[in-house]
Amino acid sequence: MNEIVQKTVLISGGAGSMGKLVSDYINSRNDFIMTAIHDPNYDGQEYKIYKDLTKIEEDIVVEFSPASVINKNIEQLLDSNVDLIIGSSGVSPEMLSRLKKTKDRKIIVIPNFSIGAAYQKLFAAALSENFDSVNITEKHHGNKQDAPSGTAIDLANSLPSELISHKKNGDFYQTNQINNKNIYSLRDDVFLAEQEVDFENEFESFNLDHKVNDRKAYLYGVKVVLDLYNDLQGFSLGLENLIAKKINI
Repeated sequence: MNEIVQKTVLISGGAGSMGKLVSDYINSRNDFIMTAIHDPNYDGQEYKIYKDLTKIEEDIVVEFSPASVINKNIEQLLDSNVDLIIGSSGVSPEMLSRLKKTKDRKIIVIPNFSIGAAYQKLFAAALSENFDSVNITEKHHGNKQDAPSGTAIDLANSLPSELISHKKNGDFYQTNQINNKNIYSLRDDVFLAEQEVDFENEFESFNLDHKVNDRKAYLYGVKVVLDLYNDLQGFSLGLENLIAKKINI
């Protein structure tokens, strides 16, 4: 029997909530192993600590740093030859363009690791052909002050620009318009991460409602990416696109 060769992994942002969850999950597999961490809040001794992201010895960097530093980190990582799995909706359009042009390694950008959010985006694309208007309402915990969420912006931009929005009443944290789509934002600690997509035409309406009740939900998306890792080449964007290929949509 051939011995499985484990790919070594550095997690950037590994001391955060998602970083800790993903660390434990990676170490539960027999094909990947976490060996290093990049995070100013990490004070442990279990992993090798990187302060400079330009000289990586690991096979893969999983990037889970906050949106405030994600583009700065990617700038450094572009100078290495390591494979990248980037789990952030805060990657700027300019940085995304540079990542797409990077050759000779795997770069996987997943703005949202939620399986439900991926299917919501796939279903929304199908529904957009048969409805006249759409609204997006995103709800997050009180510590998330930026609005709208990156997931909501990504969804709005993915829908046809000619599909407009109808008015929605309520007391919202913010209301924004992206690609002719109204995005209504709520911030309260009763939410973790939720998103509603409401379609309407003259005679009917259709609601896509997605809720994340625990951050462990994102591990299902991490599993999809790591299971497909060996089959992927070059640049990949979006969990929904990986799922669409898997189920032949």
